[in-house]
Amino acid sequence: MKTNKLSLWKYLFLILLAMNLAFVGVVAYRVIQPREQKINQKSESKGKATAVKAGSFVTTREELNNTAAAFLEDYQSKGLKYEFYTTSSQVLFQGSYRLLGYEIPLYVYFEPYVLKNGDVQLEVTSVSAGTLTLPKKEILSYISNAYDIPDFLAIKPKKSEIILSLKDIKLSNGLYAKATEFDLANDRISFDLFKGS
Repeated sequence: MKTNKLSLWKYLFLILLAMNLAFVGVVAYRVIQPREQKINQKSESKGKATAVKAGSFVTTREELNNTAAAFLEDYQSKGLKYEFYTTSSQVLFQGSYRLLGYEIPLYVYFEPYVLKNGDVQLEVTSVSAGTLTLPKKEILSYISNAYDIPDFLAIKPKKSEIILSLKDIKLSNGLYAKATEFDLANDRISFDLFKGS
């Protein structure tokens, strides 16, 4: 009888010991596991660094016009000055050209579209010299050849469009922007900022 009681206590002690060891093991495992997983910033397939979203910002037409004017200052010449700016409905290129000794104002109106890659497509809606309508392709070719245009503006006369490649505009600390919204009517232009390739 005593042997059975002793065996029972022995088994109960072993069960209690096993439960305590299991409890300590679970607690130890939970303590050493990281709570937050690090985001792997490298592509697993190729091992190349990918772009990391650094933030986003929203601007207005006025702020965008001031920024565009600052970027284009270095591309102005005494003979041919021009500006790009936004209105409540369109993007406008305003310049001039000389014909028979007269300076004639040149206006090119664009409809902006945000592309999937974050660039902005400026599709020509109309071209005029003063109030006289001019052919789109020829005027875009003239602008491309006559004016000093930044590398981040790709003029495509055959398609009657200009592509604004935001990734080619280098900002400080290796940042670049991608457009997410270009709503001129509601005065809301938004961008995401990225760092990396």
